[in-house]
Amino acid sequence: MTIASVLLIESGRPSAPSFAPALEKKGFAVTVQHEVGPAIKSAAKSPPDVLILDAASMRTSGSRLCRTARANLDGVPIILISPAGTGSDTANGSTVNLVQPFTARKLVNRVHRLLPGDDRYSLQAGPIKLNLVQRKVKVYGRESRLTPKQAKLLELFMHNPGKLLTRKQLIREVWLTDYTGDTRTLDVHMSWLRHAVEGNSKKPQFLRTIRGMGYRLDIPS
Repeated sequence: MTIASVLLIESGRPSAPSFAPALEKKGFAVTVQHEVGPAIKSAAKSPPDVLILDAASMRTSGSRLCRTARANLDGVPIILISPAGTGSDTANGSTVNLVQPFTARKLVNRVHRLLPGDDRYSLQAGPIKLNLVQRKVKVYGRESRLTPKQAKLLELFMHNPGKLLTRKQLIREVWLTDYTGDTRTLDVHMSWLRHAVEGNSKKPQFLRTIRGMGYRLDIPS
């Protein structure tokens, strides 16, 4: 059984509480860092399974630090611990934003949910397996990382195998708009998605174009 690795960035003040003991007690391999820059630089070379950024212990909102982490660690789930009285928005790039106060048990549960091997957060359609948290797709042993829009597109197709999804449907669900005057953005994202999913993106086996209508996910029997 592989031990999940957790990078915990927290304050170095002796008086600041730490979640490290609670995480280690649950069997995680915890690396504690006190400086964000060096920690992220090191993590970029050897990404952890989960990054916890304890902004509350550092007496900051953590938004800027979180954006820096996301820019350098795309695909790594980030749990941001925010001070009491702040919002729980994840627009700063965090995967989960926990606002103080909360229990160590709640943090541990969130870490468990973000682990890449947790099938509760994966979809499978034929040979295609999508990890919804880490936005990674694996097809015949080949793994690729997706952008949020690509992952959402693939998720829609995997929930509707064999069904035609019109351009209007896809734009409405992924881009949250009914404007269909320009579908080039959709087509470009579909091209990128095919590079991640198909063995030969020019001769797609799974993501088929239905000319003049939209796209369909075909799963071989």
